[in-house]
Amino acid sequence: MAHKTILIAAGGTGGHLYPAIAVADEIRKQRPDIRVIFVGTHDRIESREVPRAGYPFFPIAIEAPRKNIKSLFTFPLKFGKAVLDSLRIIASEKPAAMLGGGAYLSVPAGIAAWAYRVPIALLEINSIAGAANKLLAKGANKLFVAYKESLSQFPINIASGATVSGTPVRADLGANEVSIEDARASFNLDPARTTILIFGGSLGARAINEAVEEIAGPLADTGYNVLWQTGKSVDLPALQTKFASKPNVRVMDYIYDMERAYRAADLVVCRAGASSLAELARLGKATVLVPWSKAAANHQEENARAFERDGAAIVLTDAEVKQKLMPTLQEILGDDNKCTAMSAAMKRRDNPDAAAVVASWLIERIV
Repeated sequence: MAHKTILIAAGGTGGHLYPAIAVADEIRKQRPDIRVIFVGTHDRIESREVPRAGYPFFPIAIEAPRKNIKSLFTFPLKFGKAVLDSLRIIASEKPAAMLGGGAYLSVPAGIAAWAYRVPIALLEINSIAGAANKLLAKGANKLFVAYKESLSQFPINIASGATVSGTPVRADLGANEVSIEDARASFNLDPARTTILIFGGSLGARAINEAVEEIAGPLADTGYNVLWQTGKSVDLPALQTKFASKPNVRVMDYIYDMERAYRAADLVVCRAGASSLAELARLGKATVLVPWSKAAANHQEENARAFERDGAAIVLTDAEVKQKLMPTLQEILGDDNKCTAMSAAMKRRDNPDAAAVVASWLIERIV
C-alpha cells in the first residue's frame, strides 16, 4: 500500500512559497487523510510560514551559488550535504509524489526524489522559467506553468504534456466580507476617499519608495488616501514624522492583513512578483506594476508586460517610476471607465482552479 505522504520543496521567497502552500491547503481540503510535508531552507521565510500553516517542516542547509571564489569551493560541499539530507528525508517519509516550487532549494530535494523514483511535478510561476525548474525538468514527470510563454524554455518531452494552470492562490483570498469603508477605517483612513495601496515587498522597493515620498502629500491634498507599505529598509519614524500632518497618508513598514489592505484599495502600485499578480487577479485590482529590474532574467518585467497587454495593468520601469507615477495615477483615477476596465481585465487573468489542478495530479499518485 502506498504511503499517504506528499513532499513539497518550496521557499526562499514568498513568491515561491505561497503558491505551494495554496496547493498543500487544497490537498488537505480534498484529502485530509494525506500528509503533506515541506522541505526548505532552515533560515528563510518557509521556516516560519510552513509551521504556521500547520505542515511538518524539514529544514536543509542550502544556499544559492554565488559568483565568487569562496562559493566555488564551499557550494559543492553544501549542495552535496543538502542532497544527502534530502535522501534521508525521502527514505524516512516515503512520499508518493513531490512538488518542486521552483526555488534553488528544490534541486537537492528533486535529485533525491528522482533517485528514489518518486514522481515529480514542477510548478513554474514565472513567464521566464527559473534555472531550478529547467534543471529538474530533465527528470520530472509533470509540469504546471502560470504562463504559456514559459513552455518553450523546457524540453519538448515535458512541455508537450504540461498544463497551463495559472498560479495557485489560497482559496480563502477574497472571502473576507468586510466593507470597503470598514477596511479603510481600520487603517485610520477616510472611509469615503478613493484609496491607493502601495507596496514593494517585505524589504521594500527603493524606486517605488522614492517616487511615493514625493507624491504622497500631493495625492492626499488632491483627495486620495495613500496606504503605503515601505518595507523594512527605510527610516520609518522619519517618514511617519514627515507625513504626520497628512492624516490620509498611512505609512507602515509592513502590513500583516494584506487582504484588508487590498479590500481598502481602488488602485494598487507594486512589484510584479508572480504571487502578487495572482492575488491581484483573484481580487480584480487595477494596478500600476513596477517590475524589479534586477530579477533573474528580468522575469518580473516579462510577467508584468503580459498583464499590460491584456489591459489589466500599466507598467513603469524602475527608471521611469519617479517621473511617471504621478501622471499615471492621475490618468487612471481621473477616468472611472479606465479604472473599471483595468479591474475587469485583471479579474479575467484569474485562474481560480490553479491549486486544485496541481493538487489533483499529486493526489492521483496515491493509489
